[in-house]
Amino acid sequence: MLLAFDLDNTIVTQDNRILNRTREAIFAARAAGHHVTVLTGRTQASARLHIDDLNLDIPYSLNHGALVLRADHSVVQQTVVTATDVRDIVTRYAERPGVEYACIQDDTLFVRDPDDTRWSWVHTESRYLKPFDSSLDLVADKLVLSCETRSRETHDAIRSSHPDLVLYLWNDNFIEVTGAKSDKGAALALITEMLGVGRDETVAFGDGINDISMLEWAGRSVAVGTEPLDSVLAVSDEHVVGPEQHGVAQWLEHNLL
Repeated sequence: MLLAFDLDNTIVTQDNRILNRTREAIFAARAAGHHVTVLTGRTQASARLHIDDLNLDIPYSLNHGALVLRADHSVVQQTVVTATDVRDIVTRYAERPGVEYACIQDDTLFVRDPDDTRWSWVHTESRYLKPFDSSLDLVADKLVLSCETRSRETHDAIRSSHPDLVLYLWNDNFIEVTGAKSDKGAALALITEMLGVGRDETVAFGDGINDISMLEWAGRSVAVGTEPLDSVLAVSDEHVVGPEQHGVAQWLEHNLL
């Protein structure tokens, strides 16, 4: 069996921890012969702590499926937002009043205003801020827009003008954009192909809109969280509580251990 886990609010708590019971259940599942992987929206710098903590020994995915890495962190497949698309989105949508944006490349965020408080968290993760310069022809692992207002309108406009890109609109009015066919479902399909594992032998666990494609693709899907999104529940076979209440650990203990 291949067990595919989202990180945040699935096995990682809101205070950025994998609780001991969850970790022990995941390690026990792997010791019992099951494969364990992670598919997260985080970048490598943000996810690496938990990737190393879980001691993954098979490929995993970052940036909502845009980046698939081997266990030694070498690249299997990487999809980016092209410089042309970055420039067009920034020029047409991100220069509006009340919008801040970040073109994310590895550990660096190229932003309109490095002093904007929306990027204050970057310094705590040992990542870097630089002013965005359209003349640099920057490609992006992810393009992030923070909209004070009209976030749905902006999201829909970008989707209409760039239908090949993958977009996520979060409740805090952040829009994330990744490259074509870069969702978690596609990444999970690639990982299972590499391992020779069937779709019907795959179980996916997730809680967010970026997990829907993965939950849809997996042979068995588990929605996680105390109050999961209706859209997540609609594509899931089961539902467990969040990581603070050991939902994933309980599922593993009951079904596999």
